[in-house]
Amino acid sequence: MAGRYHAFISYSHADETWARWLQRALERYRVPKRLRQRENADLLPARLYPVFRDRDELASADDLSAAILRALAESGALIVVCSPAAAASRWVNEEIRYFQARGLSHRVFCLLVAGSPDPSASDCAFPPALLHNADGSPRHEPLAADVFSDGKHNALLKIAAGLLCVGVDDLKRRDAQRRAWIRSMLTTGLLVISTVTVSLAIVAYLSRQESEVRRGQAEHLINFMLGDLRSKLEPLGKLDLLDAVGDQAENYFDALGDRGTATEVLARAIALRQIGEVRFSQGRLKPALAAFRKSLAQAQALYTREPENNDYLFELGQAEFWVGYVAWQRNDLDFADNALERYMQRSRELLAREPKNAGYKRELAYAYSNLGSVARERGMASDALGHFNDSQAVLRQLLVDSPNEDALIFDLSEGMSWIGSTLLDLGRIAESEQAFRETYDLLAKLHATGENPRYSNRYGVAGTFLALALTHQGKVAEAKALLDESTRVCQALVDHDPSNAEWRYSLYNSQRAQAELARATGEFGLADRLLTRAHTGFSQLVTEDPSNHDYPRTLAMTERLQALRVLDIGHPELAMSPAISAMARADAAMDEKGRDSAKLDTAQIAETLGRIQHAAGQTALAEASWSKARELLKNGAQTGVMNMLLRAELAQDSGDTAQALALADTLRSAGFNDPRYPLPTREQ
Repeated sequence: MAGRYHAFISYSHADETWARWLQRALERYRVPKRLRQRENADLLPARLYPVFRDRDELASADDLSAAILRALAESGALIVVCSPAAAASRWVNEEIRYFQARGLSHRVFCLLVAGSPDPSASDCAFPPALLHNADGSPRHEPLAADVFSDGKHNALLKIAAGLLCVGVDDLKRRDAQRRAWIRSMLTTGLLVISTVTVSLAIVAYLSRQESEVRRGQAEHLINFMLGDLRSKLEPLGKLDLLDAVGDQAENYFDALGDRGTATEVLARAIALRQIGEVRFSQGRLKPALAAFRKSLAQAQALYTREPENNDYLFELGQAEFWVGYVAWQRNDLDFADNALERYMQRSRELLAREPKNAGYKRELAYAYSNLGSVARERGMASDALGHFNDSQAVLRQLLVDSPNEDALIFDLSEGMSWIGSTLLDLGRIAESEQAFRETYDLLAKLHATGENPRYSNRYGVAGTFLALALTHQGKVAEAKALLDESTRVCQALVDHDPSNAEWRYSLYNSQRAQAELARATGEFGLADRLLTRAHTGFSQLVTEDPSNHDYPRTLAMTERLQALRVLDIGHPELAMSPAISAMARADAAMDEKGRDSAKLDTAQIAETLGRIQHAAGQTALAEASWSKARELLKNGAQTGVMNMLLRAELAQDSGDTAQALALADTLRSAGFNDPRYPLPTREQ
C-alpha cells in the first residue's frame, strides 16, 4: 500500500449506499492466509484496511478540496463506483483526472452499480475521464466489476484482486477454500453431535433398552445425515466425515432386518442407497456394492408386497441402476446390461402410470443413456447412437418447460458427451467435435457459477474430450489450451478434496492427455513430468480400489506412453519393462465378455509392445504381440477412429503397405491429422 489508504472510493452521492457497502466489505475482507504464504506475507496485507470514503473521513474537515486532494495523494488505488449519476458528476470526474495525473491510471478500478458499460449508450455509467484523455483522445474502455452480472461477492473479489495485484481466479479459489473451511468446521460440529446421538440411539436399540420412539429418532437422524447433511458436505469435499455414520447405520439396519412399518423400510432402502453413493464417490466399489445390494433387497421386498405403489417401484429402479452401474465399473458387462434393462423397465412402467411426471421422464432419459453406454461398449455404435438420441429427445422436451434448470442442463451435456464419443466410433470426427463443443459450452456456464463441484469436474472432463477431437484434426493449439484449463480445474478440485477418487481420476486422465500431446510436439521434459504425476496418481487409485477396472486400464495406458518415451531416445531394451507391465495390467483388467474400450486399449498396448520388441530384435515376439492386437480389434467398431488407426499401424508393422495406405486414406478423408499418430504416405 502506498500511503495511508489502500484505496479511495470515488462516487456520486446518489450511489452512497453502494459506496458504503464497498468500503465496509473491503475493510472487513481478510486476505486468504494460503495466498499470503505463497506470495510472501510481507508483500500482501492481511486486511484491506483502511479504505477512504469522504462522508466518513471528511466530516470535520475545514477545507474539503484540500482534504480530498490529500486523501487521493495518500491512496494506493482509486475505485470508481460507476453509474449514470457518477458519469454526470463533476467531482467524480475530477478525482479520476487527479489520480491519472499521478501516473496511476493502472490503479483505477471500476465497480458498475447501474447503467450501461457501453460508452455510446444514453445511460453510460463511466465518467468521461475513464473514456477520454485530457486532450480528448480515447482511452481503452475500462474493465469493471459488475455487481449484477458478477454478483456482489465476486465483484468484491475482482476489486480486491486488483488492489492486491493478484489473479482474480487465484483469489477466488483461495477465498472459496477459506469459506469452505469455515463452513466445514460448522458442519463438522453438527455432524459430531448428530453422530454421537445416532450412535447412542443405535447402541440403546441393539441393547433392547429403549422404546420404539428412540428407534424412530435414530432412523430420522440417519436419514438426515445421509440426505440433508450429505448435500451440505459434498460441495465442501467432506464426505469422508460420513464414513462412520454409514458403517454404523448399515450394521444397525442389518440388526433390524425387516422390522418396522413399510414407510420405515423404504427410508432404510433409501439410506442404504445413499451410503452406497457416498462410498461410490470415494472409489470404494466393493463396500458400495454391498450397500446397494441391501438397498435392492429392501426395495424388492416392498415392491413385491405392494407392486402398485409408485414410491416402491421408483426406489427399486434406483437400486437396480446402482447395482448395474457398479458392475459396469468392475467390467462385468453382462450383469450390468441385465440390471440396466430392468431399470429401463421400471422407468417405462412409472411413466405409463403417470405420463406427465417430469421426474419419471428424466428416469427414462437416464435409462436410454445407460443402454446406449452398454451398446457402445459392445461395439454396437449405431445402436448406441440411437439410444443416446432417444435420451436427448426426452431431455430437450423437458428443457422447454424448465429452460434454466441447472441439473437438466447438466444431464443434457452428459448425453451430448456420449454422442461425441459414439460419433468417433463411427469415424465422424467433425461431428464429434461439434457434440463435444456443445457439451463443453453447456458445462462452462455451469462451472462459472461455482456452485457445484460436480459440474466443475465434468467441465474439466469435457475439455479433455473436446481436446481429443481437436487433436485428431490437427488443431493442436486449441487442444493444448483446453487441456491446460482442464488440468487447472481438476487440480483445484483435488486440492479442495484429495479423497474424492472421481476428481483425482479426472485430473490424472487430463495429465496423461497433456503428456501424450506434449510428446507429439517435442516438449519431452513436460511430457515426462506429466507422465510421472499421472503414473503416481493412477497407481494410488489402483492400490485403494483394485476392484475398479478403469484404474489399471488407465495406468497401463500411462505406462505405454512411458515405454514410448524410452523408445524415443533409442533404448528399446529399457522400454521393454514398462511396456510388459502395461500389457500385464491391461490383460488382467480386460474380460473377453467385457467392455469394448478395454479391448481397444489392450490392442493398442499390444501394438506398442510389438513395436518395442521389433526394435530390440525380438521378431517372433513382436509378431505374436501384433497378432494379439489384430485379434482384439476384430469385434470392435471397425469404423472407429482408433480402430482404423490401429489396423493401419499393424498393417505397416507387418509390411502390408497397401492396406496401411488404404486405411490412412480413409482416415484422412474423415479429417484425421493427429500429430500423435503420423499416418503412412505414398511418398514414403
